[in-house]
Amino acid sequence: MKNKKKHLLLSKREKAKAAKSRRRIWIAIILALLFIVIGYLVWAQSVPETSKTGSSSPSIAEQNEAAQSAAMPAENVLSEVNSDDAITSEATALDQNATTTDTADNSNSQVPKPATILSAPLPKTDSLAKEEIDRLEDERKRWAAQEKLASEQLAMNKKLTDMKEDQIALLEQQIAQLEAESTVQAKVE
Repeated sequence: MKNKKKHLLLSKREKAKAAKSRRRIWIAIILALLFIVIGYLVWAQSVPETSKTGSSSPSIAEQNEAAQSAAMPAENVLSEVNSDDAITSEATALDQNATTTDTADNSNSQVPKPATILSAPLPKTDSLAKEEIDRLEDERKRWAAQEKLASEQLAMNKKLTDMKEDQIALLEQQIAQLEAESTVQAKVE
């Protein structure tokens, strides 16, 4: 007669294994949630809070006004005397900015004039100044990368030109040899 009951010891082992696997799953879930919370907190601290309205942060209208005044050429900013002249000079400045933007897109090598840089109005807020500094730093890095790329291209073109010159010289030697051989064969025959 066989006992149809499982051994008590085996069922305890199976229960222990199941409990151990459940514990591992819960630990993995808790660790994943912990990493998500830590990641969110680090991300939240690294992103500047734009919802705070303090005395140091300007309104959107002030930022737009400062950005427009910074984008206008210095000559137009200094020449604005009365409201009628201001409106017409602003429209002219916007047209000139649109024209310079179009030419900048076409040429990709526009260098700003030093007088324009020196006479440009200063940003009204610290955040605008920081944004301008960051923009100029990005532009400087882009120019450095373009300069590096251009120098690499020049070096590669010089190397290719030298290789082509060597290939042409070799082909000329082969042609001279073939002509010499054909003249020798013509004399023999």
